[in-house]
Amino acid sequence: MIFEKGKVGDKLSSYIMSVGLNGLKGQVIKVEATVRSDKEQCIIIGLPDATIKESRERILNSLHSLAMDIEMKKITINLSPSDVKKSGTGFDGAMLLAVVQELLKKKLPITDDICIIAALSLDGQLLSFQSLIPTVQQAIQLGFKRIYLPPINTNLFAYVTDIELISFNHIRDIMSHLQGKTSLFTMPLSLPSSTELQPLEHVEEESMEDFSAIRGHEDVKRAMEICAAGGHHLLMSGPPGCGKSLMAHAFHSILPDMTHEEMLEVYSIYQLTSQPRGLSLRPPKRAPHHTTSEGAIQGGGRYPKPGEISLAHRGVLFLDELGHFQRRVIDTLRQPLELGYATVNRVEGSLEFPAAINLITATNPCPCGYAGSSERYCTCSDKQILKYLMKVTGPIIDRIDFVLQMKSTGIFTQSAGESSAAIRVRVTKARNIQRTRYGMNVTNCIVPIKLFEQHMNISSQQLQTVQQVCFEERLSSRSTTKILRLARTIADLTGSEHVADLHLTEAIEWKKKASAIHTAMTRGG
Repeated sequence: MIFEKGKVGDKLSSYIMSVGLNGLKGQVIKVEATVRSDKEQCIIIGLPDATIKESRERILNSLHSLAMDIEMKKITINLSPSDVKKSGTGFDGAMLLAVVQELLKKKLPITDDICIIAALSLDGQLLSFQSLIPTVQQAIQLGFKRIYLPPINTNLFAYVTDIELISFNHIRDIMSHLQGKTSLFTMPLSLPSSTELQPLEHVEEESMEDFSAIRGHEDVKRAMEICAAGGHHLLMSGPPGCGKSLMAHAFHSILPDMTHEEMLEVYSIYQLTSQPRGLSLRPPKRAPHHTTSEGAIQGGGRYPKPGEISLAHRGVLFLDELGHFQRRVIDTLRQPLELGYATVNRVEGSLEFPAAINLITATNPCPCGYAGSSERYCTCSDKQILKYLMKVTGPIIDRIDFVLQMKSTGIFTQSAGESSAAIRVRVTKARNIQRTRYGMNVTNCIVPIKLFEQHMNISSQQLQTVQQVCFEERLSSRSTTKILRLARTIADLTGSEHVADLHLTEAIEWKKKASAIHTAMTRGG
């Protein structure tokens, strides 16, 4: 919270507060205005972009519609802090009200725990804008106690109990409300027809496949269940047609529903990128083509926006034909896989976008796809195979929890498997256990190491076992931590508070298998 009751919030302000976005992080913007006798003019300073500079005409026309006398008046509006670049139309309402404050004989009772987030029409109507929902979310997190908004359904933020979210049609309504007057415009607002502002229609995304329809591949199913429960990552290698893509598309069906706050977080990311997404409780799934650029995966642009890895936040990012992706693109996944967010660096500064994902990848063992296959002869040279596989570097493999070799199976000789709904129940319980344990919405895979160590409930004897195995197998220090995180997730799936030896043994076997398969792949074995 940035405000303390009885202190700053009780002091009347000569300025208007608003909120801007720096990436997906909120920035408190103080809007000041002065009006003095001079040639009629409106100037906006404080590093505004082109959209804010165009606000001058909207403000002047709105002042005329309010019958304010601005003849021979020079209006100067300052957006503070002045060394931070501002963009977007969300400051319109605050700028207009700051000017109105200077023109009124009796100041409006505005404290600095009140903020206004709205765009304007030419006659003073309050309008929605592209990044309204994430901006309101950040205003709530910054601690504002009353937030004035354009006509939106504030039930989107029903989980907030100690903050007033007030929607009005016109700037005149805000003035009346601040003065304690009853306005004809304070009647319940009619909502826009846009589906993006209707929170009660949670569209369920249809899953392409169900686990019960997939026969065989029991080891992959088990690995995917652990991945879904703890936010871990998986690489599948095998010849064409063995079921890699089928398994990857079915993975989404076992992911648990998002919470309301998570839904708004994901929805906010999509708003920043102007990509369509309904208010669905189902986690997102992204499957970019192998020709996708580094910037499109990581995020970027002149005015940086989230990339595919952030669009998959709280869901799954599926990279098919991993060997065909550029090596630089694959290497951009290093930081997000470990930390749960993606950093975009520019000359003006760095922006961070959330990227807590399940990475599911699939690759052929060679360019033609049939290296090591008993079905067809491989036509690739050793040099071609090595070049193809070395795109997936050791540091990336070290961050991937499961590396599995798949083979074609006789689908009619295998019995039907467990349904996705049944698996999702266990995964949801495991995720809830992690939220409760850590006191925050993180998974075992990306929870900060210090917090993980405090709650992992692993004995000293088990730690020595892991260290001995890693020494014998020549595994990295990161692999040691990966084994512990995997064991903790396996224990969560059983509802166990402590990690048992069988949980640790399974985690060790998964990591040893991953190391052995990767070694065999890169050596042509």
